[in-house]
Order: sequence, then C-alpha cells, then structure tokens
Amino acid sequence: MMRNKRGVELSMNVVIIAILVILVLIVVSVFFLGGFTTLSNKIKDIFGITKGTDVPIAIESCKSKCSLAEQTNSNDVFCKATFRIDANNDGTADYTEEDGNKKYIEYHCYDSPISTTCPDITCPGQ
Repeated sequence: MMRNKRGVELSMNVVIIAILVILVLIVVSVFFLGGFTTLSNKIKDIFGITKGTDVPIAIESCKSKCSLAEQTNSNDVFCKATFRIDANNDGTADYTEEDGNKKYIEYHCYDSPISTTCPDITCPGQ
C-alpha cells in the first residue's frame, strides 16, 4: 500500500516559510522602531564593549537630530538623544563608579563636550 506524502511535505514547507516570514517581519519592525539601538547598547553593556562615541560624530548626529526635530515639531528627537563619550581619551566611555558598578555617563546634545544647540528647540534641563 503506497501512501501519498505530498500533502504533508507541502504543509511543512508552508509552515517553515511562514515562520521565516514572521521572523523577518519582527526584525524589520524592530529596526524601524529604533529597537536596535537599545538592543546594541544592552549587548555592549553585557560584554563590556563601550569605547564611546567620538565627539565630532556626536556633534554631526546632534545637528541631524536638530534638523529632524524642527521638521517634525518633536523636541524628543533632539532632547532625548544621548551619547557615551570618551572625553578623557582612555579608550572607554566616561563612567562613574556606584557601589562597585560602572555607570556610563549619558551626554545629551546640549551637554559639554558636545555642546550643540538647536535654535527652535527648548529641552527641559538645558
């Protein structure tokens, strides 16, 4: 007695393809929602990989965030942007020690050493 297994193989292929499509959609949606920044920072924290952002790169990023904030009338784009900077050039981002744990300093665009202003945007705490 021969059994026809084509239906089983087809449904397994469909299930596998559907799972792959769902995974790709999740990755793309996380990318567009900005979740990779948070995820990459957490991974860097876990493995202790925090060199810090160069000040000129942070300044240029802040300028583009200012432009975007002015276009969208959203202060959050500029005001909530933070960077870990290696201001003392020791190879790691600046940090403070709290109870034996490193806490990296988060510099805003308007903080020194970045010191980028956005004329039409007023940030709380600036």
